[in-house]
Amino acid sequence: MIWTNLGARACIGLSKVYRFPSPLPAPDTMSTLVHVADLQMPLGPDGDFRSVTAGTIHPCDSRFLLRTYRAVYEYRAPAGAGFEAAFAASPVALTDTAEGQGESIDYEADGSGYFTMTEREAAPYPLKRVARQ
Repeated sequence: MIWTNLGARACIGLSKVYRFPSPLPAPDTMSTLVHVADLQMPLGPDGDFRSVTAGTIHPCDSRFLLRTYRAVYEYRAPAGAGFEAAFAASPVALTDTAEGQGESIDYEADGSGYFTMTEREAAPYPLKRVARQ
């Protein structure tokens, strides 16, 4: 999936989501991405709650995480629905790691939690784990 942040400077929190066509074209073949959804992030007290900085797809389920500078949201498809149904779901606010400038996120390999990291602190960058909620 590919997310594009629209109006990033205005912090409106609107993203367009695209996927590669299926089946994938042969190497060195130009192809057009397929529009999946327009995704409006929840409003927050300031633009840092709406600007998507990272996202990841769950390794075992039809859900995904989106990270902003100050919040983490999970979008979950209804039971039995396909992955793309998650884009129509209401986001669930999850525990953020209060890093102040959240710029990365990924699920644990078995989906039992997720990891975050910030660029705000000096290298080496600390990796923080949050257990599944």
